[in-house]
Amino acid sequence: MRRFTILLTASLSFFLLVSCKKSNIGTDIPEITNPIPVPPTDTVTTPIVVGRVIPIGLGSGNLAIDGNTLGILPNDQILIKGGTYTNINIKNVRTADGSRVYIKNDGLVEISGTGSQMRLSNLNNVTISGDGTKTISKGFSFRNLSNRAVQMDGNIDNFTFQHAYFENISDYVIAYNSNRVYNGSQDSYAKRLKFSQLESKNTASLIYFPAAVNSGGIIGLVKNLEISYIVFSNSPSVSSVVNLGAAEDYDIHHNVIKNINTLNNNHNGIFQLNGNGKFHNNLIRDHQGNAVRSWLFSVGSATKEVQIYNNIVFNSRKYSGFEVQGFSNLVVPGITSFANAKVFNNTCGSLNMSKDWVGVVVDVYDLKGGQCEVFNNLGYNFPTPSNNNMIWSQQSAIPAIASNNLYFADYSRAGLRDEVKFELSTTSSAKNAAITNKLVLTEDYYGNKRGAKYSVGAVE
Repeated sequence: MRRFTILLTASLSFFLLVSCKKSNIGTDIPEITNPIPVPPTDTVTTPIVVGRVIPIGLGSGNLAIDGNTLGILPNDQILIKGGTYTNINIKNVRTADGSRVYIKNDGLVEISGTGSQMRLSNLNNVTISGDGTKTISKGFSFRNLSNRAVQMDGNIDNFTFQHAYFENISDYVIAYNSNRVYNGSQDSYAKRLKFSQLESKNTASLIYFPAAVNSGGIIGLVKNLEISYIVFSNSPSVSSVVNLGAAEDYDIHHNVIKNINTLNNNHNGIFQLNGNGKFHNNLIRDHQGNAVRSWLFSVGSATKEVQIYNNIVFNSRKYSGFEVQGFSNLVVPGITSFANAKVFNNTCGSLNMSKDWVGVVVDVYDLKGGQCEVFNNLGYNFPTPSNNNMIWSQQSAIPAIASNNLYFADYSRAGLRDEVKFELSTTSSAKNAAITNKLVLTEDYYGNKRGAKYSVGAVE
């Protein structure tokens, strides 16, 4: 393996070398009562580097990584020298499918202070990963920012951002303003973006991807977006942690959201998801707001589906666990169409404890032609159910198709061992009581295998 060194001077505003300090990021995170899901393996398997290893940066100042000027090649690995930077600008790094460019930390790389930011633009097949130093679990750190921590622009595809830590950020943490106008071609939408193993404390929204859907088309569509293994907590007025304006086939899973929106009172979705995809194996607790507001639509005429399953939602101050709803401004003839919803095998307890609205597993609104199925859900302690329906709230003329859902007065009567792991006792009436003629699950929230006969709710 060759080691190829590039020393940037023009793009650095300071030349003072600083030593990389030790970091406890990755251990200094908000205490989460529940076990935090751990990926079975790293989310991106790094192949043997057949390109170059390129150390870059001086540990301070403004760092620019421009693929057009650096001559970055497929499978190169760029290592950013540890230190505190004012800004890091990464742009024009594009490589063909089947190859990848990796940008990693060499020591702790911090971006801190008013006006500091990481800017990303025109990237394809790029992974930015803070696992470059084995002793640091989150090698990119963003702290004490009044502006956006990570701003994405231009065409970004096949992109992964992982192993980063965020704290005390008052603007959007990661924002992408895509201006691509969807026409069905591969170049008219962002695709295969992945955000994984991020930790965030006392910040505004973590991911903000606005979009426009109207009779003229879709601007800012994202397909095959994955958000996984996030720990987000202690944010008193964040409202929405993730906001997607137009997304198709999203996959949002194994995230932990805790102790947020203590000062927030608007009707919000912690995950505001416009489009279609899967939301599963997530824990949302000690919060205000619907865990998910799914505003459904399909891109084009082929009917898509939203699946919400294997989630635990516990102790909301306001609102139900989930919401599914269609809107005429999102279901636009010739551009988009309705989508269907399935809400199943979730465990929800102690919802809408302020008692000023309906609090059940899911609020079902008009899906503009779509249908909603609600089955195998476990609920308990809902002080304000809807018209004596303890599981779902009918907010439109078209009812949900509901079957085999169970409700109990409290967690002990539901047969739960506790309100930490939400596991079922062997005597619970929810044990092995699921129906499997609609859709079969192979694992529960924790990854435990589900047998031919499995249980109602998210956990076996």
